[in-house]
Amino acid sequence: MRPSLFFSAIEPLRETRAMCDVCNSNPPVLSYEFATYGTRGEVKEKKGSCCAHCTTLLLCILERAESQRWAEEEAAFRADDFDVSDLRQSRLAAFRDNEHCKA
Repeated sequence: MRPSLFFSAIEPLRETRAMCDVCNSNPPVLSYEFATYGTRGEVKEKKGSCCAHCTTLLLCILERAESQRWAEEEAAFRADDFDVSDLRQSRLAAFRDNEHCKA
């Protein structure tokens, strides 16, 4: 399994959730399925509905988890005396512009 996040449109006549499952403050606009790994490597899956603001929040959580995974892989390669300069350059380029995730 790879960490993933899927969004789909809500069917307003069939789905009657009043509030976002993430923040419990706003009406939901999308359904989501979120899968990632826990701290012990266990698969964590969550499904629900979320508001427009929380779609960005969920995406940022996934981005941070992926950035952390890349950094851990880089450290493991470095510990085994591999040249990680290309991997590091790719990681820094991929995750350098994350201003949208700062709150």
